[in-house]
Amino acid sequence: MNSNAIIPICSLLPTLCNMTSIKARVTWKSEITQWNNAGKDGIIFIMNLLDESGEITGVVFNNLINAFYGQIQTGLVYIFSRFQVQQAENCFKVSKNPFAVFLLWNTVVELSASERIPRETYNFLPLSEVSTKPDKEPVDAIGICTEVRDLDHRGGHSIREILLVDPDYQPVMLNLWEKEAENFEGRPDDVIVVKGARAQPHNNAIKLNASWYTNVQINPDIPDATSMLEWYRNQ
Repeated sequence: MNSNAIIPICSLLPTLCNMTSIKARVTWKSEITQWNNAGKDGIIFIMNLLDESGEITGVVFNNLINAFYGQIQTGLVYIFSRFQVQQAENCFKVSKNPFAVFLLWNTVVELSASERIPRETYNFLPLSEVSTKPDKEPVDAIGICTEVRDLDHRGGHSIREILLVDPDYQPVMLNLWEKEAENFEGRPDDVIVVKGARAQPHNNAIKLNASWYTNVQINPDIPDATSMLEWYRNQ
């Protein structure tokens, strides 16, 4: 059992490395994927960690994946100890928190219980404001799917374009990449929710991009999705 003091996610700072623990729900974890950044490469998975104070991205690299990927399950609450807190890189994060938790060889992950920790949280950005976001900034968005285009292949990558609209009537294109594009089963009139999509310029427009780093949901059972569907049906 760890002896470190448990602190809220909102209080995590790089200066607290290895000195504290957090108690957090894993609301989502990515698939294991290849990564390449600044001349380095390997494999990675990321996860969204949530407590009552906020959320933060958890990052696991290379050899540590064998130790943690099967142990950590989406939806469960864990106490994480002996991790490192660093500045988050946009390409490896799913929340707006400027920091990320990096698991280490001596990180301890203990299953816990807490009904007080929310099961999910979103900071939905109106689609009309997507164009104001900095390049590659993570975005939570919700909208009605009005068009699903056929799977395409560009430069060796799979892509599927999805057109979204919300009550602001400002359509935004959501580009799904790789497995997200290949496995997408949504249809027009579905509610689409994305967490951690990237706002990126393309052909003089800001579009949302979703790949392995994004949690994409179709008609999730959340109040925002219910409200969005009611708006669409009653317009």
